[in-house]
Amino acid sequence: MKILVVMFLVSSHWCTNVSALPKYYMDEQCGGSLDLTDTGSIRLKLTSSHVFQPSMDCTLLITTSKYNEQFMLFFRKFDVEDGPADCQSNWLQVHDGSRMNASYVEGLTGNLCGRSISNAVWVTNGSNLFLYFHSGTQYQSRGFDMVITQFHTGKCNASEYSCGNGRCICDGLVCNGYNPCGDESDCIGVLAAAVIIGIVFGSLICCIGLTCLTIVCCARRRRRSKRGIYQPVIVTQTTGYGTGYNYTT
Repeated sequence: MKILVVMFLVSSHWCTNVSALPKYYMDEQCGGSLDLTDTGSIRLKLTSSHVFQPSMDCTLLITTSKYNEQFMLFFRKFDVEDGPADCQSNWLQVHDGSRMNASYVEGLTGNLCGRSISNAVWVTNGSNLFLYFHSGTQYQSRGFDMVITQFHTGKCNASEYSCGNGRCICDGLVCNGYNPCGDESDCIGVLAAAVIIGIVFGSLICCIGLTCLTIVCCARRRRRSKRGIYQPVIVTQTTGYGTGYNYTT
């Protein structure tokens, strides 16, 4: 039982242990692009500083050369404070395409600002994601921290993992702690397999232990039977005389 518990804890810890994703900062990539073809998933933060800089007009294209790929993204943190204005000074735009004139990603329409945002997973229709961040002269805050993952639907190949929602992701992203499937289904199969392995391994160890114990017990009994068991000799005393010694008549 102890072995089963240990195996389960090890597999659980391994499953929830966050693997490092490549990390990028948007303000260091302004005007450029990031290709996720060989990466699969990245973590993108607005800045490495404690607050973003004023007077920014920063764009970044996220793309992939893989055929029929899409992107899903979610915000781990969002803090784009705009003061009393309604997203007029600081904001983020998320476009579903390769240019600023592309439509917005569904659910992320217009200028985005504020101290929080939904933790839902948003999806592009194609293989390009265009980000545009603007900042004014006041109310600088931390910005945002998002995870962007490429995927496709249909049949998954041998190097991909089939998510519960029908998406295919890079097999190396499974159970990395960043919800790469978008529906938390990436770790279920892995954890179940680990538990099964733990049960099988634990049962095997228990069987070996019981077998060894049986062998030891049998060996001890054999040794005792060969030596014999000591039986005390009882001397029967009949009527007689003496001074403490047995005396028979």
